[in-house]
Amino acid sequence: MRIAIRYLCFLVVMLSAGTLYSQTITGKVTDNENLPLPGATILVKGTKISTATDIDGSYKLTNVKSGSTLEFSFIGFDSKTAVANKSEINISLTPSTQELNEVVIVGATIKKGDLTGAVSSVSGDKLREVPTPNVVQALQGRASGVYVQQSAVPGQTGTIRIRGNNSLNFGGNPIFVIDGLVTDSNFENINPDDIASMEVLKDASATALYGSRAANGVIVITTKKGSRSGEAKIQYDTWTGVSEFARTIPLMNGQQLFDLRVDAYANRYMDENPGADRAAYINQIKSDGSTVFAPYELESYRTGKSYNWLDQVMRSGFQTNHNLSFSGGGEKGTYFVSFNYVDQKGLLKNSDFKRYNGKINLTQDLKSWLQFGTNTTFSRSESNYQEGSAFGVALGANPLLPIDPKATYLRYGEVYDQNLYNPIISLDIINSSARNRLTSSNFLSAKPVKGLDIRTNLSVDIADQANFDYVPSYTGQSLRNSMDGEAHHYRYSQLNYQWDNTVSYSKVFAEKHDVSVMGGFSVMSNSGNSTEVRARGFVSDDLTYMALSGAYQKDNTQLSSNFTDYSNQSYFARLNYTFDGKYNITGTIRRDGSSKFGPNNKWGTFPSIAGSWDIAKENFLSGFEKLNQLKFRVGYGMVGNQNVDPYRYFALYNAQVSNNSGTYVSDNYIDNFDLRWEKQKQFNIGLDAGFFQNRLTASANYFHINNDDLLMLRNMPVSSGYKYKLDNIGSTTNEGIELELSGDIIKNKDFKWNVSANISSAKNKVTKLYGDATEIYKLGGYSNNEIQRTGNFFLGKSVNTVYVFQYDGIAQQGEDLSGVNYGSRTVQPGDIKIKDRNGDGVINDSDRYVVGDLNPDYYGGFSTDLNYKGFGLNAVFAYSIGGKRPSSTYESYMNSGGMSAAHTDLLDRWTPTNTDTDVPRAYYGGGRYTLGETDKAIQDASFLRLNALTLSYTLQSKVAESVFLKNARFYLTGSNLFIITKYKGYDPEGGDSYPISRAIVMGLNVTL
Repeated sequence: MRIAIRYLCFLVVMLSAGTLYSQTITGKVTDNENLPLPGATILVKGTKISTATDIDGSYKLTNVKSGSTLEFSFIGFDSKTAVANKSEINISLTPSTQELNEVVIVGATIKKGDLTGAVSSVSGDKLREVPTPNVVQALQGRASGVYVQQSAVPGQTGTIRIRGNNSLNFGGNPIFVIDGLVTDSNFENINPDDIASMEVLKDASATALYGSRAANGVIVITTKKGSRSGEAKIQYDTWTGVSEFARTIPLMNGQQLFDLRVDAYANRYMDENPGADRAAYINQIKSDGSTVFAPYELESYRTGKSYNWLDQVMRSGFQTNHNLSFSGGGEKGTYFVSFNYVDQKGLLKNSDFKRYNGKINLTQDLKSWLQFGTNTTFSRSESNYQEGSAFGVALGANPLLPIDPKATYLRYGEVYDQNLYNPIISLDIINSSARNRLTSSNFLSAKPVKGLDIRTNLSVDIADQANFDYVPSYTGQSLRNSMDGEAHHYRYSQLNYQWDNTVSYSKVFAEKHDVSVMGGFSVMSNSGNSTEVRARGFVSDDLTYMALSGAYQKDNTQLSSNFTDYSNQSYFARLNYTFDGKYNITGTIRRDGSSKFGPNNKWGTFPSIAGSWDIAKENFLSGFEKLNQLKFRVGYGMVGNQNVDPYRYFALYNAQVSNNSGTYVSDNYIDNFDLRWEKQKQFNIGLDAGFFQNRLTASANYFHINNDDLLMLRNMPVSSGYKYKLDNIGSTTNEGIELELSGDIIKNKDFKWNVSANISSAKNKVTKLYGDATEIYKLGGYSNNEIQRTGNFFLGKSVNTVYVFQYDGIAQQGEDLSGVNYGSRTVQPGDIKIKDRNGDGVINDSDRYVVGDLNPDYYGGFSTDLNYKGFGLNAVFAYSIGGKRPSSTYESYMNSGGMSAAHTDLLDRWTPTNTDTDVPRAYYGGGRYTLGETDKAIQDASFLRLNALTLSYTLQSKVAESVFLKNARFYLTGSNLFIITKYKGYDPEGGDSYPISRAIVMGLNVTL
């Protein structure tokens, strides 16, 4: 990490201020491995004379008074001083044992080295190698055990999982701890440019101090701080780029779709009229007066025209980021101040995101033993979204239909379809959101005696959000529902405060016994409220959502509100003992109480213990000089999950007015006063190794997790008067491996080459459901009683199964199909056949099976970083292997009978002359099995993605100095330049609702 910081903090020689004397001092600043430190600061104490080392660590100071004190400093290294009594002074700095090796956890400062459990670290510099304002996206592929699925929608975070899925119904994303403040939502407000380092805590030993909320892992973010060197630093970072679709779905043009419809209608006609003249029927439907094609479709077909409605709602994307920061400090304090502006214009019109961030981090020594600090951030984000149907309707619009911006609905054939709102008119629908958020973590630390730290930390997280929508009266959405315009207001506010109090003490006894203890308590309270209004019937659309009083459909107005409060109280203790720098044992216990659980089970206890042994420090390995670390780790512990809605152990009622009479209506949940904590018992074993002065490092982990008392929704019998009950009724197991490798292959003055890679795997299994149940089905569909493909739970299977029929090929002419009863379905030559898996001669739900798992078998990333003098080339890859994913978009285009958009794969459809295919015949109408009901539609979601490829150049020191800069770096980055995948939707991880973009970005980093 310090190598990355070393080069990103590179400063060129500054102009020296004059003094009364003209002594010149030169020299070189290196690290503990005798490698140059470019950008190290040299300051003549008591003056403004300073400079910085160039790319080979050399420096030159002029006009230095003899006998002055020189201070040498570099971020991440301990400062040193020297007396200016000779013309050449060379200095070697040693890595700091505190600044880069401390992390704030539950209000206390803890050495990273004391985190005995499974921890992955990612520096802020590594995160910024992918130019994105989204910290979750920047993390993709960077840390083992962390699986990130991107979201293409501007401003949206996506999903992140640490060590796969553990809970069945509640909880998935980890919590973020930002300078001690715990948050579990709205990660899109985090500015990656403010991050100094990120630690991913993965096992119970590492996460134990967050016992009540750590079931899904913890990501600890430490933001940048100022330096006590006395020199101020001004840094400006910016990037600007354009984007386009990374992938497109190949759909049939107008002529191809015309032929498909002819084939589909002719096939149905022949099924209904065996022995009829197929050619004569086709000739009739292709002629004027057709019963299948509208005149405009015949005209488009005959003139060879094809219309692209998607062009009407899409555009080239644009994104820009500006970040300005000031940092510095003195003997008694430090400061870091930053301002950030992000502007993203999405690939779809009306989709954009803006964010404004301001941050201030201060530390101040009030006394020699008393320190105060604050880490405060204000952010405002503004989002606009395209109306939900516009993209899908435009993509699937009739390519034979001429573009008409005034038509209310689109159509296939003669009939306007009220489900197909004109996407051009839908662009007039307003859908906007704004969020203000203030987070502030403030501490007071007293150190009355050496080794003792009494610390109190008060944090607040205040959020206020407003969504405003307006559907104009002339849109299809309004006309279809007789709304005459609809305005929608939604306001939400939240206050979360957290008060942590800790006492920690550390001491080294007899040089070999290093002991640290910590105890403390924490309270957290969260309150939120929302108000929602829908008003309909506006005489004019001019004022949009800004004048609710203008709505005249008073009886059609909808009002709702919600108020929630919940709180936690916790007590915790931690003991860490290290002997001779080789043997370490850590024990933690936490006692949590949550208002979300009933009076019988509010409290839970979460202990953990872990130990490590650095074998490389043993005498019997003293001859292996190239081995620097061989640390064996093992740990076991318990954490909890409380990610359920407040008050859920109650049977809740809400007020409702009907026929001018007020009443209370149940929310359909029965009470459960025995509701208790969901618990995870985690075992982890790991090994960390370092070779060749840690130029080659490796880390491996194996974990096994038992999840008990899972929080799940149960369906209640009708006789109970309720539909659901939240209960502790399930168990799962989850196990996997994680491997990380990083190496400085070449490391010299002019040329450096670093590579890193990680791979992870997590496999979960349902081991218990409620009672004797072996499966729980998720029902839905048209009748709300159909088994869905995903969301089901099966004993002995993965949490995220895909449950479908088995594809058994295409029925052929002359084939005997009488041996199988297909029920209400028809199977004729060219249709899909279903495998009778249980051999009873009947196709029904008993023939469905689990075809696979939504989770990948393996996932991870790798990167390579080349630097030659001022030039740099960096590539960051992410990959996923083995996951399954359905694509409803692809399937809908494969089910087309010509009266909807169709995928070009249907060009290889079954016909009497093209029987060697797995694509069924064209058919307009129902009664056949569709592709989406079979395993044939479940696609391999494996992929290899080039997240970012960056070419950069850093100005030589003399050139930068000539324009009064300490550092200047230019770069060109391509994001999502390519993806290798078999998935036929838009994106194997982002899905099909919004297209993933490919971007080209130009950037600049300068330091004054």
